[in-house]
Amino acid sequence: MDDITRVLNAMAAGDPAGSAELLEVVYRELRGMAAAKMAGERPDHTLQPTALVHEAYLRLAGNRGDWQSRLHFYGAASEAMRRILVDHARQRAARKRGGGAAVTALDDKIAAPDPDEKLLRVHEVLDELAHRDPLKADIVKLRIFAGLGHDEIAALLDLNEKTVRRHWEAAKIWLYQAIRGA
Repeated sequence: MDDITRVLNAMAAGDPAGSAELLEVVYRELRGMAAAKMAGERPDHTLQPTALVHEAYLRLAGNRGDWQSRLHFYGAASEAMRRILVDHARQRAARKRGGGAAVTALDDKIAAPDPDEKLLRVHEVLDELAHRDPLKADIVKLRIFAGLGHDEIAALLDLNEKTVRRHWEAAKIWLYQAIRGA
């Protein structure tokens, strides 16, 4: 944690080598975040965790020195990865023929929404939660997209772990109801 804070401070002070040094310091954690997120994607997804990390980092590199803390950086990285996956899903959905909601048949009687459509819906609902309760949305993003545990989120957000768990449970219920109600 100290290395990340030191590098972020150096970048804020205008150190031109900071971006490359930051990538060295955070690459393993970013790769873990990307791998955890990609594990939930469809098996034939064309984007790989390494490519997701690199694309997210390129997006983040444009904000040299704009991060106030380790939490702020990882939150930005998590959000960048989420947006990349959503953009990828939108592009894939746009390429499909026939328009409308795509459906993948599971058997003769049951059909499930395409994984890209589910991702787009989760993105919309998460944005709605961010407007209603930014803290719960941050906890969801850090838990799902960054792959952090309750204890890590509590430390990053300077909250009690029980508070994080309570907000997580409430957010899960709200998200489930919002997605089911659509």
